[in-house]
Amino acid sequence: MDRRGFLKVSGSMLYAALIGCSANERSSEFYKFNYVQTNYLRPPGALKEKEFLEACINCIACAESCPRGCIQFFTGSLEKTVNPHTPYIIAADIACDLCLKCTKICPTGALMPLDKPEEVKMGVAVLEENLCLPFINRGGCGACYTICPLNAVELDRQRYPKVIEDKCVGCGLCEEICIVKVKAIRVVKRT
Repeated sequence: MDRRGFLKVSGSMLYAALIGCSANERSSEFYKFNYVQTNYLRPPGALKEKEFLEACINCIACAESCPRGCIQFFTGSLEKTVNPHTPYIIAADIACDLCLKCTKICPTGALMPLDKPEEVKMGVAVLEENLCLPFINRGGCGACYTICPLNAVELDRQRYPKVIEDKCVGCGLCEEICIVKVKAIRVVKRT
């Protein structure tokens, strides 16, 4: 191959790589947008969604009181589909440790004051057996069982995890710690 041919091929490959990178970045932003839009949880003690949105004044006191920094606020492109500047938690990123400080500092009652972690009703953990290591014979794990502060995850005789829905408050610590890339356990909103 002569120099001109080499430069032509190299330039084409570089251009294709750059286009591919920007497409990848756009698709990952799109994925993140859709993931947050559908998988967010409200902080502990949140009223029902309609009442919560009427009561929340977007003061950010709940986020400032959170020692783990798990409470975020909708901004940017998410504002178009979800109420702007309202607090949310993505358990897969940083879960709630149930300290309940946010519930005691809310000035409007959008987050009701709670005294015990058992009173929280953020969501419920759902286990996807087809992704969970023990269920697909990829070794033991038990991370979700170990971290659950309310013993809402139990292990059966074969060491398969099982979520006890009545005990689960939806803090998301199990989802955060899950070692599988596509989380085998995730918290969904209660209906």
